[in-house]
Amino acid sequence: MTQEAFRRSSPRMLLLCGMLAMCHSAAAVEGLVRGKTPDRGSWTPPEIRPGELQPVSVTSLEASSVRQLPAQSDLPAPVNVDDWEDGDWDDSVRPVSHEGLQPVDHRQVDAELQALPIEGIASYQRSEESVTQYPKDHVEGSVQQCSCQSCTASSSRPAPLLGEVAGYGAFDGGFDVGCDASGCDAMGCDGGCTTGRVDCDRWFGTVELLLMWRSGDRLPALVTTTTDADPDAETAGRLDDAGTVVLAGRESVFKDLRAGGRFTLGTWLDAYKDRSLVARGWFAGQESHAFSANQDSSSVLTRPFLNVTDGVTPAQDTQIIAFPDRATGAIQIQGDSDVYGADLSIRQLWAKPFGGTIDLLYGYQYMGMDESLSISSRSISIDDDFAPVGAVIAVRDAFDIENDFHGGQLGVATHYREGCWSFSSLAKIGFGSIQRKATRTGNTLTSIDGNNATNPNGLLVRSTNDGTIDDDTFGWVPELDFTLGWQRYPAFDVTVGYHVIAMTDALQVSGAIDPSLAVNLADPPTGAARPSPQFRYDTFYVQGIHFGLSYIY
Repeated sequence: MTQEAFRRSSPRMLLLCGMLAMCHSAAAVEGLVRGKTPDRGSWTPPEIRPGELQPVSVTSLEASSVRQLPAQSDLPAPVNVDDWEDGDWDDSVRPVSHEGLQPVDHRQVDAELQALPIEGIASYQRSEESVTQYPKDHVEGSVQQCSCQSCTASSSRPAPLLGEVAGYGAFDGGFDVGCDASGCDAMGCDGGCTTGRVDCDRWFGTVELLLMWRSGDRLPALVTTTTDADPDAETAGRLDDAGTVVLAGRESVFKDLRAGGRFTLGTWLDAYKDRSLVARGWFAGQESHAFSANQDSSSVLTRPFLNVTDGVTPAQDTQIIAFPDRATGAIQIQGDSDVYGADLSIRQLWAKPFGGTIDLLYGYQYMGMDESLSISSRSISIDDDFAPVGAVIAVRDAFDIENDFHGGQLGVATHYREGCWSFSSLAKIGFGSIQRKATRTGNTLTSIDGNNATNPNGLLVRSTNDGTIDDDTFGWVPELDFTLGWQRYPAFDVTVGYHVIAMTDALQVSGAIDPSLAVNLADPPTGAARPSPQFRYDTFYVQGIHFGLSYIY
């Protein structure tokens, strides 16, 4: 009886020995596993330190105690019980009913099996030291990427503890535990990967509407008139005359609200979402400035300047555009401003404080700022004291400015999510070369009785400062951005925020105009070289709010 009982129980003992040996080995190996806290909800595969595995002994069973299965030829032929009748049953065959059977909880069975004492094999106990400990805040989602109930399909779940998938922990394929070299392993990516891809959701991006204000550009007095009822042609409109009123200039231009856009596209460079490549491009919209006037809107129209002509005592003076009984005329001023930029950066995870992330970034930065201004006037003489009657005098000054920054950038980007809300910030500074270019042109067209003559001198652009001049200098481009996001749609955030970016040592239109409006009308000049060809530089910035839609990873 003892030998028969042992023979019947030997397969069960062999199964239990194998199970306990595997558990013991797993416990020993698990104590040597270094688990890295996931960075953005992605599970880090365990690593086994070579040379530190603990051997496990398993009691062997003698071959004689193993029950041998009979050969297939010795097995009885199958019987179809549906063909039997009641009289065909004998004492050795009885029908079996499935009524009354109850399901058994396999966890309870395992617990009872592990509680059974087995000679030669110590009872398996899982020590606290052998279990890879995950921080509580991580297990509960220390870095949340997608927390709303409406978007759980795209969210990343916390990584399972060691043994959950291999044991009885539920696994539905909904979380990513990383991709192997060939694309995805059997447990990751939820079936969405293809061979050769690093990660399922490696792309992210944002489309934003920018509402921006520029710092503006303050122009000197360009067009004047007078409030005198009986104006004097010698003094009307001069800047030192008490009755002079400035119609255009002495104000900041290019500072109104304009709509632009910004586009961001990024991709993760590793399976753990520690490093990313981000490209951005933006523009602040074109800002325009316009002014026009004629003898109907103001009977007196003049262009003021400081007369430093050779042989003349420097004094305030004017160029007459329209004046009662002397000339009719009109003047137009047109200006434009464009601001745009782009950058390419690598972002590397640095820290994860308070459930958020801090990334360090470095890369390439570009920013461009262009401005232009043209002043055109046209006068028709109605008095020989001004010019031969019927003569047409047209004067034009034009300024075209270009600023291009090329350099590197360093900065910090942060991100924090709480439920459906998120907050992101960006602080960085660009450093490099600012290439500045100014093109100044002037001309005067005189037409008398159909005879035209052109002079390559205007009023504020003459031979002393005309042409193209460019230079470059070292400059800085600092930038700040704050964004608040609300997860309105699955995998998408609706965002709003504030943005400011600046360029030091920038050249604007006002910096290319002689600051005192000094003009030497001699041609060629032998004295003062005015208007001056020198430039003046200042810090230019653009700021505003943005609204966007962001695809979150």
